[in-house]
Amino acid sequence: MNKEAVPLLEEVKQIRQQVRKDGREILERWQQREVREDYKHSLKNLASYMAFRREDHRDIQNALIPWGVSSLGRLEPNVLGNLDSVIKTLGYITGDIQDDTEYFKYSGSTDRKSLLEKNTSHLLGERDDHRHTQIMVTMPAEAAKDYELVKTLIESGMNAARINCAHDDENTWRQMINNIKEASGETGKSCRILMDISGPKVRIKTLLTSKRNPKLKADENFLLSNQEAMVLPQKVSIAINTSVPEVLKNVDIDQLIKIDDGQVEAVVTEIQDDGLICKVKKTSKPKGVKIKTEKGINFPVLDMNLNVLTEKDMTDLDFAVENADIIAFSFVKSADDMKYIEDTLQKKLPEDKKDMPIIAKIETTEAIGEIPNIIAEAASARSFGIMVARGDLAVEIGYERLSEIQEELLWICEAAHTPIIWATQVLESLIKTGIPTRSEISDVVAGARAECIMLNKGDYIVDGVKTVDDILSKSDDHNYKKTAMLRALNISKTMFE
Repeated sequence: MNKEAVPLLEEVKQIRQQVRKDGREILERWQQREVREDYKHSLKNLASYMAFRREDHRDIQNALIPWGVSSLGRLEPNVLGNLDSVIKTLGYITGDIQDDTEYFKYSGSTDRKSLLEKNTSHLLGERDDHRHTQIMVTMPAEAAKDYELVKTLIESGMNAARINCAHDDENTWRQMINNIKEASGETGKSCRILMDISGPKVRIKTLLTSKRNPKLKADENFLLSNQEAMVLPQKVSIAINTSVPEVLKNVDIDQLIKIDDGQVEAVVTEIQDDGLICKVKKTSKPKGVKIKTEKGINFPVLDMNLNVLTEKDMTDLDFAVENADIIAFSFVKSADDMKYIEDTLQKKLPEDKKDMPIIAKIETTEAIGEIPNIIAEAASARSFGIMVARGDLAVEIGYERLSEIQEELLWICEAAHTPIIWATQVLESLIKTGIPTRSEISDVVAGARAECIMLNKGDYIVDGVKTVDDILSKSDDHNYKKTAMLRALNISKTMFE
């Protein structure tokens, strides 16, 4: 018996009491809608986790270590169970036996991995025996005609094929799906088909320029037009319009605008009847960045106030509900967006697909603080996963914050027993040029903590899949998830406002 640990025991008991109180308040808000039976335990655990991570617990985390007691850094799968176990152990150390608590004992159906693995299987299918993390690949247009490419991708380790509805058309998608299904049957390897609904993504639709090589350089002006038929204003050599012109109504002077994943940064200097005059502040290349159609346009910190499903999305969704295994929704910002999506699915899904799994892509500033609410709304209704679309997200929140936020998302999703997909620019150099960078290899290892890694298309995509499969297979025996320091989560702040 050691009385020195008594204050530590009392502090952990106070934490448990507060977590239970705050967790119940969060859970009551989430349970205003019906929750499917097999997700009730996970929802309660998520509420407890958000309550626990509301405060900074690094001091108590470090104080527990010398006593040989859990540092609480791996409590995500079962928050209250782990707190009870720590209290029970401290009770034996101090001689103050805690009869009101029991050790949380993992069993075959409730171990620290099983609920998350069960939900991952529902979403993405059974994983390969030699690695925990699955591999998703964005289908290039060639996949519609090149059957051998699709077959090789599956043989190399692709577990899920992503079809991006922002590109190509229904005929091309159907040919891709036929090839995927045939190759899956021939190889005997499962490959889920994910259709990615593009959402209100703002892209360059058309381009008008007086230049032979339409590059934007620092200090140069351009027109961001709201017109289908554009005219170049005086002293402006490039005009572009967007796929979502109505977003320009919400833009004001000095609004920051980023083009092509942040390669061009500009600010609005003048508002005209035909659009916005913007001045380039900096570019990723000293000699300027070439402007191309289909590249994204981001408006950081601007609430665009757009419906999560466009008219095109509604048409694409009709095809997806008939042909996909999973549907991903882009630019989800809130629980209300998920409720609207769920209501739409209930109307569109055929009877034999009423329980189709879905994924929310997280790529906006607004979505970050709403993550727990988004998960609670969506996962209460059906099998659900989160995709961290790190390209748009980095442009929206800044590259400095991305590393912190993606860590918090990994923890929250584990507490919610919700699969997470690590996406955007994974092994990008290898896939495009055939030669990887050292940082890209490290990124794959970091992504191994997710349930799935997504690769984008490129000339060397088969090499990319083989490389990820090899890295994941080798790293799988070294770690499952990482222990974290228990500083208060930034994301948790919105839960108590």
